Amino acid sequence: MATHSAARHTSARARTGETLAAVGLGAIPPPRRGTAHVYSSGPTAHREIAITFDDGFCPACARRIIDYLLRSDERASIFPNGLYATTWDPLAAKIRGLVARGQLTVGNHTFHHLDAPAVGAATFGADLEQNERWIENTFGLTGRPFFRPPYGAYDSGTLAEAGALGYTRVIMWSGTLADSNLRTIPYLLHAIRYWAKPGAIILCHANYPPTSEVLPRIFAILRHKHLRPVTLGQLLGGSPYHAPTRR
Repeated sequence: MATHSAARHTSARARTGETLAAVGLGAIPPPRRGTAHVYSSGPTAHREIAITFDDGFCPACARRIIDYLLRSDERASIFPNGLYATTWDPLAAKIRGLVARGQLTVGNHTFHHLDAPAVGAATFGADLEQNERWIENTFGLTGRPFFRPPYGAYDSGTLAEAGALGYTRVIMWSGTLADSNLRTIPYLLHAIRYWAKPGAIILCHANYPPTSEVLPRIFAILRHKHLRPVTLGQLLGGSPYHAPTRR
């Protein structure tokens, strides 16, 4: 087991030397209109778990998360807002490389982090499209079909608009680190031990240092619980970017 782990990490470290900007994902597929379905968890049979990160108003936190994925070969998903472009734009080549290697799924969290039911379907749809354009222009890929509503707030109008724009997988969560506010490391570790279960989708944020600093310990806890971290594309399917087979 130790030999396998060391080899995996050595391989991951070697890949950080790649020219990630040159990694190809092919043409961005056009939107496929459909019915939006809400997911708060995934299948449990393979003991998989999806760790997800929203927002990104802390540049050092986002950089630490992305660099950890590169070093460790772990898998996760992000829902960045274009509002925080100064955080995410410098990480674009690394993020594109992680997606190409099946380590990362990128979803849409809207550009301005608006409360969709409060602003109405038309304003929400325009904001979702603005963030899609930013995702495409920045990372060279699409966030479709994955959308996470800011504040977890949605209604029938939100779902109809999201589906019309090709966002057919509306991602909620079954567990959370509750780190949209500043939390202590012991709090975060307790939360992941409590919520981590087969098929779980865990809500985290790239907003405060403790979450990114404790990331290696979070993934160690998942392994100790015999859970396999995967991207949302791997947990739920539907991603246009084909992931490698399960490890």
